[in-house]
Amino acid sequence: MSMMASMETDQAMEAMPAPAAQPQTSVIQFDASQKRLFLDRARVIVVNWHRQKGKDFTAAAKACDGCLQTGQDWFIVSLTQRQADATFAKCKKVAKALQAMLGIVGAQVESNSQFEGVDPETGVKFTYTQREIRFPNGARVVSLPGRDPDTVAGLTGNLILTEFGLFPNGGYAHWSVIFPISTRGFQVVIISTPRGKNTKFFELWSDTELYSVHTCDLYQSVNEEGFILKDNNGQITTIEHFRRLYKDEGKWPREYECKFTGDLEALISWAKLLTAAELGAGRPFDFLRIDGAGWKPEFFKSHARSFGGGRLEMGWDVARTGHLSSLWVNLAKPRQPKSLRFLVLMHDAEFALQRAVVQAAMDARGRGSGVGAGDATGLGMDSNETLRKRYGERWEPVTFGVKTKSDLGSIGATTYGDQGQALPSMDGPFKFIATDLYAVQRAESGGQDRDARLRLEETDNLLMPESHCDIAYSNLLALRAGLNPKGKTLPPPLRVKPVGW
Repeated sequence: MSMMASMETDQAMEAMPAPAAQPQTSVIQFDASQKRLFLDRARVIVVNWHRQKGKDFTAAAKACDGCLQTGQDWFIVSLTQRQADATFAKCKKVAKALQAMLGIVGAQVESNSQFEGVDPETGVKFTYTQREIRFPNGARVVSLPGRDPDTVAGLTGNLILTEFGLFPNGGYAHWSVIFPISTRGFQVVIISTPRGKNTKFFELWSDTELYSVHTCDLYQSVNEEGFILKDNNGQITTIEHFRRLYKDEGKWPREYECKFTGDLEALISWAKLLTAAELGAGRPFDFLRIDGAGWKPEFFKSHARSFGGGRLEMGWDVARTGHLSSLWVNLAKPRQPKSLRFLVLMHDAEFALQRAVVQAAMDARGRGSGVGAGDATGLGMDSNETLRKRYGERWEPVTFGVKTKSDLGSIGATTYGDQGQALPSMDGPFKFIATDLYAVQRAESGGQDRDARLRLEETDNLLMPESHCDIAYSNLLALRAGLNPKGKTLPPPLRVKPVGW
């Protein structure tokens, strides 16, 4: 069976004909790199491709075709449930196309199963869903998240791991479980864009003698394989112009040139987050979730007695629909760590309502007291300008950029390193706050000024997937607001570091 070249994969899938009695050709089309991967029969295959190259699509095609050609099972393991579900959706499209092309009679059977997993870095327990397509010949494509190495320990069949460069602890624990699969006659395909050199993915990719290694950067895609770049208006553009639009020189070499630059690690270690939760033990904390509409304006003022001699310092990460709009309110008191007093998460709430919530928090302590900082990037610009007019220098609009995020990361790392932030206990229902902070990754990318070198990246929150580190950034903004000398001024928090911290 031959499958030829095109990058219009999703559009091609939508245009595919219904199953027919006779085989059809040119239904699924690949570019040169995709075709090489699709046809590769090596036991261990390592794939380092640039962003948007079609990794998941090609993996789905390889798995579905393998099921139909050999009758063996294929497992596609992603880092998160979201990624696993996105890959599964591609598998369904590919499976339908292959059956049409080969004239296979018989329906695919889909099923879902739920299991419990444990994050190897934090010990956080979570539920994940395994999705399965069973073909008429009995072979299966199974898509599932595999953050826990034990998830893949019992699998028997061919295995594809996507974004392996981001797997916990560099992927070394997963590899020790995965390797025996290849020795039993099955294929193991490891696919990712590069991350740091402190990963098993880099180690495997570097060994071209032992493993079948595939590398394709953006220049090869565009200049040799017909990859088409488009600008914000959908117009075809050049690599140089696309790079200017991307506007992140720290990530460009890794994301589009396939270079391993900057080892990633959590901005705030789990040990420091545990300490922050210990500092917050017994401190008052109130949580509010607003979906669409509905809240009581007296929410903040009703707790005013607990403020004592402190001031409220808040950060607002703005969103309208896709992400969460998060308002983090610290209570700062002399010679104490800043304590998370309120967290308000808003989803699909109108900006007028969101501003009303923020204003109620700013006014809860009394006139001229509270300080705040808000994300003024894009949709947040208008709301932050409104708050600036209302509160003057006590409110700071913050436009996110590489330098600004670097500054926020430095503030957060220093504060938690100095035990200057207290969090709610992790034994209760609010552990998702710590896992959101832990999802922010840092990379040092070279240069003389350390703060200028600090770059932040967002990964998934296991306990609250709808947050894209929105909670964490509202915390960092609140810490930035705490540096504002306007409003009620306070001495710096007491700093007590254990030996060797």
